[in-house]
Amino acid sequence: MILSNILALSLIVVCVALESGTLARFSSTSLNRLERIKSMYAWEGFVYDIEDCRTTAEMAQDFGEMKERGARVVITFEFCGTGADASFYDDVISAAGSVGIDIIPLACTLPIHAVGQSYGPNDTFLIKSVPRIEAVTQAVINNPDPVLAIAIGDEPLYDDDAGSPAALASYIAEVRRNLSTAGLDIPLSISDLAYGWQSSGNITPVADAVDFFMVNNFPYFAFDATTGGNASTSWNDFIQDIDYFESIANGRPILVTQTGWPTNEDEFAPNSPDIVASVPSSEGFWNLLDSHCEDFFKSLNIGWMWRSWEDDIDGWGVKYLNGTDKWHWNARTEC
Repeated sequence: MILSNILALSLIVVCVALESGTLARFSSTSLNRLERIKSMYAWEGFVYDIEDCRTTAEMAQDFGEMKERGARVVITFEFCGTGADASFYDDVISAAGSVGIDIIPLACTLPIHAVGQSYGPNDTFLIKSVPRIEAVTQAVINNPDPVLAIAIGDEPLYDDDAGSPAALASYIAEVRRNLSTAGLDIPLSISDLAYGWQSSGNITPVADAVDFFMVNNFPYFAFDATTGGNASTSWNDFIQDIDYFESIANGRPILVTQTGWPTNEDEFAPNSPDIVASVPSSEGFWNLLDSHCEDFFKSLNIGWMWRSWEDDIDGWGVKYLNGTDKWHWNARTEC
C-alpha cells in the first residue's frame, strides 16, 4: 500500500511538471550551479546591454521574449550610471527571476568611466571598478536564486583592468569570501578572449581562481576572416580558441558567453581585408554554430551565447534597436 501511494504521488508530480512546461528544468533542479553549467550545451541565450538603465518592467519584457524564443541564460554587459548602484542590479536580477530565466550579472571592471574619455587620476580600478564589483556582489546576495554565476570583468586580462593577473585573482577571491559569508556558493569567472589569457604573462592565479571558463570567441577578428558562414575559416578559428581553453581548464566547464558576427563594422573594425559584415554573414555564423550542435557543443558540453540581443552594441544584435528581427533566427537548445 505504501509503495503504491509513493508511485501514485510520483505520477502526479510528473504530470504537474508536464502540464506546467517545467519538466526540462525539473530534472536539473537537484544540480548545483556549477553542475548545471557543466551539463549545458548548444545555444543558451544572449548578452544584454544595461547601459541605458531600463526599468525592471522593460527588462522583464526583454527577458521574457528571450525565454519565449528559447533562451535559457542572459549575461549583462556594460553598466548603468557609474555601475556602483546595487539597487539597479537588484532590478536586473529581479527582472530575470520574474520570467524564470537564469542570469549572469557581469561586474564591469574597465576603470575608465565613459566611452571615449581619456584616463585621468580618478580612473583607477580601486575608484571605478571595485564599487561595481561590490554592487553586483551585494545584489546577488540580496537575491541569489536567479543567478547562475557572476562574471568579474569583461576581458579584464585583455585590457589589464586590475594591473596584473594576481591582482585580478585577489578580487575574485574577495567576492568568493563575501558570498561564502552570506552562505552562498555561486560560480565565479571572467569573460575574456583566448588572446587575453595568452598575452597576460603569468595567468596561473586567475586560472586557479575561476570555477569555470567564460569564453569570448570572435572569429570576426581573425586575420583570415571572410564571411560568418565560412566553415573553412570561421569554424576553424572558433574551435582553435576552444582548444586553448580546454588546455587550461583541467576539466572545468567551458561556456562561450560572447560570440557572434556583426552586421556592420561600425562598432569594431575587423583585422581581415576580406571581411564581410552584413545580415547574411551574421545569419550564416549563427547557423554555422547551430549546425555543430551534435558533433561539437553536445560532445564537449559547451553552450554558446550570442554577442547581443539588440543593436545596443552596434551591429551585433539579432534585433535592430526598433525591436525587429534582422533575420528569422532560431537555434536548437538540445540535439
